[in-house]
Amino acid sequence: MSLSEDKSYEAAVTTLNNLQTNARLLEVLRKAGNSMNYRSIPEMRRFVERIGYKVHEFNKLNAIHVAGTKGKGSTSAICDAILRNVQITENNITRPLKTGLFTSPHLIEVRERIRINGKPIEKHLFAKYFFEVWDALEKTKPEGTDEPDKPQYFRYLTLMAFHTFMREGVDVVLLEVGMGGQYDATSVIEKPTVCGITSLGFDHMPLLGKTLPEIAWHKAGIMKVPREDYVAAEEAMPVLRERAKELKASSLVEISSTEIAAMGNRQLGMSGAYQWVNAALAVALCEEWIAQRRSAGVPIVGGDDAVKNGLRVAKWPGRAQKFVASDYPSITWYLDGAHTKESMRVCADWFNDEYRETEAEGGHGQQVLLFNCTKGRDGLTLLKALVELHKSSVPFSRVVFCTNDSYRPGSGQTKTDQTNYTVLPDDELSIQKELADAWKTLIGSDTGVNGVVAEIEIQPSIEDAVESISRYYSKVQAVHPRVLVTGSLYLVGGLLTFLKADVS
Repeated sequence: MSLSEDKSYEAAVTTLNNLQTNARLLEVLRKAGNSMNYRSIPEMRRFVERIGYKVHEFNKLNAIHVAGTKGKGSTSAICDAILRNVQITENNITRPLKTGLFTSPHLIEVRERIRINGKPIEKHLFAKYFFEVWDALEKTKPEGTDEPDKPQYFRYLTLMAFHTFMREGVDVVLLEVGMGGQYDATSVIEKPTVCGITSLGFDHMPLLGKTLPEIAWHKAGIMKVPREDYVAAEEAMPVLRERAKELKASSLVEISSTEIAAMGNRQLGMSGAYQWVNAALAVALCEEWIAQRRSAGVPIVGGDDAVKNGLRVAKWPGRAQKFVASDYPSITWYLDGAHTKESMRVCADWFNDEYRETEAEGGHGQQVLLFNCTKGRDGLTLLKALVELHKSSVPFSRVVFCTNDSYRPGSGQTKTDQTNYTVLPDDELSIQKELADAWKTLIGSDTGVNGVVAEIEIQPSIEDAVESISRYYSKVQAVHPRVLVTGSLYLVGGLLTFLKADVS
């Protein structure tokens, strides 16, 4: 069977992977800065038209558009959970809102990025909508221009997500920006119902800028005329206010410290005090969305109870998540995809709180850190908060640096969804060696709390790392084995893949 005839989920993901920007070209783009960005939205509009839509048709998706550096995925997921508890009355029949959620990256399978009513779309639906978009683009290839006939990986998924949500007839879409905002593919949408910006920090600096004001400029690009915008970012507020005026947003509302603190009295399904910020923003966005839809004459049913229940049931894998695998039942894995200096500090605080809660149960010195970060991020910066944690309160008896590959090299085991052409092969494990050196530099001659000295280990895969950690815990007869896994969402996803976690 040829690839053109095979329209299975595996064939869809394999074909999608070929749209990834390879690592060498990606490096060229990074060095070029944002000069390539200006073509993004005009190209995206043409892709939309080539698959049979007019951009303005997406306005009926009633989107909540969310940008930011930290917490935009969690905020989108909380909004989704709240709105799934809201109802609408049509033809004298009351039913729950049908929600669509688009996020990135995925952890285990790419279909996680496109969710209906909180669940990843089924494999057969992913394949169906993938190839409907693919075939439409095949039939409308541009001639005599330098425009690509297919969008790159993320843009394709964005295009496919819009198509999926239109075909599925959702009532609302929670739309998470991929990177930045001004030139992000999701910004092709012209009239979202409401927009939100989460906390800001330093990430993707070659493309977004080296200062918070520069980064804030990009994030604020999702603001639309004349839409309400809500901000949970104290950082660079002058830039956000100026951009709101420039883009003629109807108003810019800053989430107050009182609103954030009030989340501490709510029952939240997501762990970590830092989720209070995301929850407060999500509540404000949902309340504004409900108000806007009601003012448009839509018979929305639900309010305080929807917020209460949504906050309680909201989950977001890979962020402040505790996981126990059936193959390693004695080990608790603490998963957090933190990958910026600011989010790493938050991750350290979360793990410290979790450690304190179980401290009375014993197990001092039984913590292991499993860490990796993608090339281009500074290990000295990211590891600083974890070294300080080790020195002050939570001792790591072992620190393991490994790649994001789920399975050991040469094992023959692969998962198509985990294919990543954006990273060059590194048989020498140079990044992991640099991270190990960074840890040694930061720790100096100090030890962890209680005099614990962390053993440093480098492994070529997650499989090797997990098996080494398991052997270590068996050897020392650990009482309460705890492993903090952080530095990269791709590391978290690779671990969940190896541990055979369910796609959720």
